[in-house]
Amino acid sequence: MDENNWIEDQGLGPVSVNRFGERFFFNLNRHAFDRTGAEALFDAKFSETLFKEDSLNIIVGTDSGLLPRYVQNRGVPKGARYIFVEPDEVLSALQSHGMLADLDERIVCVDLAHWGDAIARFKITDYFYIEAVRSFNAVCAQDDFILKYAELSWHLTETLSQLHWQNSVELGMEAFITRQLDNVADNRRPAILLKNLFKHQTVAVLAGGPSLDEALPWVKANRRRLVVFAVSRIARQLLAAEIEPDFVFSVDPTELSFDISKEMLRFSDKVTFICSYHTVPSLLSQWLGNVFYLGERFPWSSPLNVANLGSAGPTVTNTALNVAYDMGARQIVLAGVDLCFTREGFTHAKGSDEQLAGPRFNLTSLQVETNAGFLAPTSCDFAQAIRSLSVQAKRLTGLGCRLINASGAAAKVEHVDFLPLSAIVLPGEPVDAPSMVAAGLSGVEDDDHYFRAAKQELKRAQFQIQAIAKLAENARRINDQMYDVSGVIVHYKDKQNLDRIEKKFKREYRQFSKLVKRFGIRRFIKLAKPFVDEEWSAEEAKRLGNVYYDAYLEGANKLAQLLDQSLRRIAVREAELVQVPDLRWLCEHYRQERSFGRIRRWCTPFVTQVLSAQDRQAAAELLSEFEQVIENKQTRHFARAKSYSNLATVKQRAALLFKHQKMAELQDLQSALNKHEQASSVEVYRWLITAYLAELQANADEALEAYQKIVDAGELLLEEALSRIAAIAIDKEDAATSDLALRCLSGLNPIYLPHYAEIRRLHDDVIGAIDAYNDYIRQFPDDTPVQIKLATLYMECRLYDGAELMLDYLLKNKPGLEVVGNLQRQLQALKQAG
Repeated sequence: MDENNWIEDQGLGPVSVNRFGERFFFNLNRHAFDRTGAEALFDAKFSETLFKEDSLNIIVGTDSGLLPRYVQNRGVPKGARYIFVEPDEVLSALQSHGMLADLDERIVCVDLAHWGDAIARFKITDYFYIEAVRSFNAVCAQDDFILKYAELSWHLTETLSQLHWQNSVELGMEAFITRQLDNVADNRRPAILLKNLFKHQTVAVLAGGPSLDEALPWVKANRRRLVVFAVSRIARQLLAAEIEPDFVFSVDPTELSFDISKEMLRFSDKVTFICSYHTVPSLLSQWLGNVFYLGERFPWSSPLNVANLGSAGPTVTNTALNVAYDMGARQIVLAGVDLCFTREGFTHAKGSDEQLAGPRFNLTSLQVETNAGFLAPTSCDFAQAIRSLSVQAKRLTGLGCRLINASGAAAKVEHVDFLPLSAIVLPGEPVDAPSMVAAGLSGVEDDDHYFRAAKQELKRAQFQIQAIAKLAENARRINDQMYDVSGVIVHYKDKQNLDRIEKKFKREYRQFSKLVKRFGIRRFIKLAKPFVDEEWSAEEAKRLGNVYYDAYLEGANKLAQLLDQSLRRIAVREAELVQVPDLRWLCEHYRQERSFGRIRRWCTPFVTQVLSAQDRQAAAELLSEFEQVIENKQTRHFARAKSYSNLATVKQRAALLFKHQKMAELQDLQSALNKHEQASSVEVYRWLITAYLAELQANADEALEAYQKIVDAGELLLEEALSRIAAIAIDKEDAATSDLALRCLSGLNPIYLPHYAEIRRLHDDVIGAIDAYNDYIRQFPDDTPVQIKLATLYMECRLYDGAELMLDYLLKNKPGLEVVGNLQRQLQALKQAG
């Protein structure tokens, strides 16, 4: 027996039937349905979430086919679709046992190879547009007794996240428009003012990958000969290294971006902030130095949308590269642009939330080649970033710009040269970026002039949006009155009025009508549902008309609210220009915006000496709140990073690596555990990996010693350790150890009883073998192969009555089974022979 396949040999186990008559593979679900049955358990876990209309549900695992059957029996909601994803071997077994037969066409069960076809068939893009894609793990995937579901679940989670982001960007998310209007007051200087500012200079683009650590000393040593670009998320590491970049970049519109990047607000005013027009406002509004925005100021055609550098990504690193080239750089050095993880599973540089949270254990099997030639783990989003960086690098190198990555541990990217830091040639003359930026700002219009123009533009938009809202209100009223009680149109004049309103939307208010629809696009898309499972009634047609005009009205009202907020922000910025501002009024608005750090502009010695005691108190309170926000390390982002370092995933990952005999990756996982903050909690996992490595190195004694430590420690990983002890003992023909291990295993999990019976038989303990087989058959009365083994054992031991009873039982339940007929004939011959 190949001991390395002992765990996998257990497979799905036999088909079990619980007292509720539900059939399932025992090793998939074990005792999950013993007490209440599958239906009751599913009601408790999924009834509130799995039955939404117009939703696409992605479920990892089927719970032996019981979960899709549960969905079908409950009734598929209108417009809903279900994709169940199983490991291919599990799917094959379910199909061969008829556990997935006769499912509704709106429910499909596929393996990963056919997952792409399934999401295309079920129009996942349309469901993303209406924010109706949901993912779940079935009970079997949550438990993952067969060690097949963890990696499948990790992979699908990453893939869905990436697909969601791509579709949201293509749709022009309302979050981007919201941020764009939030930032009108602060998007004053376009980044095009910096074009060709650093002709023929070398720019170092610093990102957050692990290789940043090795590059920082080189950056510090060559600081005066480099123009340094940094992504905002590495501000904490740069401050610790006492390095200030020349430019810091941010493009993300989410509040999570503030959690990651807030330390950049500690930089001095010598640093210049370059941001996308839709950057999260809490970063932009609290920045006190120079700011240059990328993209357009307004989400509509406007004379204030001046020619500018673009903000296209998809990542902040891609944006920084484009800006570096537009500024005139012809050599760009990438540091911390790894796009893969360290072998231990660290995703980011020292000092980052990700590094502080610990190594990432939920890694898929996806790997990339590094510059040094070895393979490193990566993620789906990093793999996509490698492709986009390659395309960008090809374009830039074609324009005469050289891209260099100095890290051997970074992912190998086409058109990006790998060159050690010591071999990079830098210009001899020092470069003074802050002075050059200051010179580039000469002649730029003053803020007061911009604020007046921006207010005028926002008020023009307000007028248009108000008019659209009035038209939508009128259309909604007309649509309500147009039908009689049976849903038939009775006033065709009303229909003509609606047509006229629609023409006004499309002609007179064309530009802002499009903006309203774009802003409320998800409501509009819901009108065109991915699937319409029933014919529209007249009442439904009336309802959809109301939804259409409600969507217009809701979009217009939300947009009007954003315009009001944008005007208020400009009023705050104008108040800051007054020689003696009303500081308490400003503090009130800073607090409303959560822009606590903006108070720092009034905290200079010169200003504070002319402030009243009340003003100084208000400023001190706001400054204290700012410090609390910056110092708080227990952020949402840190919590998410810690979830990736959950020890519960180590068991699955270690078993997968052992199964595929990946010694180097197991050693890397061992190293990662050595760096985990919970030293006492990881000890048992270290023993498991030590044992796995010893087995792969054919050192059975060392493996047994490590497994025994797990057994002595208690319940955690007990089954894994005992199963390997049994496998090694069988291979070494150690009867006592294999017998003891299998007896303990059978107490933990009855699926091991046939193995224990076989060991007892080989050790001439016939009664013990028969007892073990009978114990198993009582629990799994439909496992024909084991019943045949018991009948054969009875015959071998000349216990003919027992053999006859077993074969009669088999014939009754499986009539026509050829092997049983053969055994009966053999039994008769044996009995006659005496």
